[in-house]
Amino acid sequence: MGGTLAVGPATAEEVDEALAVWQHSHLIRRNGRPLPRDHVRLAHGRMAAPGAMLLLAREEGRPGSGIVGTILGVQGLTEDGAGPPEPGLLHLSLLSVAPDRWGQRVGRRLIEQLLADGRAQEFSTAQLWTHADNLRANRLYRAIGFRRTGRVKIDDWGELLVHYRRDLTSPD
Repeated sequence: MGGTLAVGPATAEEVDEALAVWQHSHLIRRNGRPLPRDHVRLAHGRMAAPGAMLLLAREEGRPGSGIVGTILGVQGLTEDGAGPPEPGLLHLSLLSVAPDRWGQRVGRRLIEQLLADGRAQEFSTAQLWTHADNLRANRLYRAIGFRRTGRVKIDDWGELLVHYRRDLTSPD
């Protein structure tokens, strides 16, 4: 394991580095298949958007910025993001961890901090979508108290996504 890990908000200057960590993590998990440019542009815009809660995990003593993980929280919208805001709904996305830190609780720390920040901002429910075949992520979400809703959809690559939701008003 590396140095001390700190989780906190990203600065505007760190968005590009956060995006690079997200892209690298995806590339390794998907056996070298890069993300389409339009997905990368969309993710960058979401990370840099006003009101977005972009959190970073930073490792003390790591070369460069020290960023080893990212997560984004935004106001959830109805109609799977196509409708108006759904009061009290926090939508989690773009969770990524540097591959050399997989299995070392970085993702858990990011999610727990984002949920705590969401509670402080009076969000009452959290949701996310993830690939059904991402077993590591699915285990983590269940361990943190997320439950599958039974909703599924197919992403742009024809891969199955599953939906999770979690109440934020009751203690962990």
